[in-house]
Amino acid sequence: MNPFCSSFDDTWYLNARAQWSEPFAYQERFPGKAVRTELMWALSVLYGLPSVQTHTLCAAIEKMNLSSLIHDDLLDGDTVRRGVPTVWKQYGTEVALVSGMYGYLEGLQLLAKLNDLNVVRAGIESLERLHVGQYLDAKASAGDTLPTLEDYGCIAQANTGCFFVFLLKACQCLKPLEAQTYVLLERMLLLMGIYYRYVNDYCDINHIPHFEKKGFAMDLEGGPKSFLMILAGKALVKGALTSDQKKQIIREYGDAGVFDAALALMEQTYGQLLRFADAIKRRNSTVSIHALKGFLRSIHFQPEPDDNYYATLLRSPPPVCRSSH
Repeated sequence: MNPFCSSFDDTWYLNARAQWSEPFAYQERFPGKAVRTELMWALSVLYGLPSVQTHTLCAAIEKMNLSSLIHDDLLDGDTVRRGVPTVWKQYGTEVALVSGMYGYLEGLQLLAKLNDLNVVRAGIESLERLHVGQYLDAKASAGDTLPTLEDYGCIAQANTGCFFVFLLKACQCLKPLEAQTYVLLERMLLLMGIYYRYVNDYCDINHIPHFEKKGFAMDLEGGPKSFLMILAGKALVKGALTSDQKKQIIREYGDAGVFDAALALMEQTYGQLLRFADAIKRRNSTVSIHALKGFLRSIHFQPEPDDNYYATLLRSPPPVCRSSH
């Protein structure tokens, strides 16, 4: 018997590759907010990058970020992403794990088109930081001990801030600014990783529009890793909860002032981001930061009164159940 597979030609491989990438393409058909793309365009104005380079970086970061979301949904057991079933829910866990790699590889191939090895290296470094952060996140989720707010911030800078900082490093490779301006930008984007994570954690538990896209308060089932749990000072072990149990926990958080404390911390952090932007302009008056400030305004979390789920609970009787937490 000849072990050589005569069918293994370009046609066979391209067909197999299309099957492998289809679960990724399924999720890609439902676009998100493209926050990283918006950040990239803001940085391109500040750095004066050509639009062709900016387009390539935008395409690459969206591919890489979507892969991270596919794997994040798998780790967290989330069943809805952007209003549709998540990849693992639609195709199975094994397929989500393997096909979820597509965006990382495709993103790196796009970066290679910029013909700058340091940009590719920065992309690889960002993926390493992402996975270190994801490991620590998964470890916290599987435990029964709350991380400190400091530890939470470090994890957020690794797995949420990694792609923000990558875009900055790519710009610095292609058209460098003086060192101190870069340092201020890097510090701002690391802090943005924390802020963005704060907003996501808050929305997951107390923001009605978010429920429509991601399901009802899924973080309450995800183990002790939400900064709202840290503010509440009580860990919730990973596991399924009924809707009534979630409502009771949300009511307890609201009654204890957790949501108010969270919003105050988020606003304080956003103020720090604005101060970084001002410091960058003072340091280097030649750069244009208007696009960067516009981007910061676009991510500023300002919930409407009707978005507050806790407030709706106050207008209804408490559920008749006992919380399992």
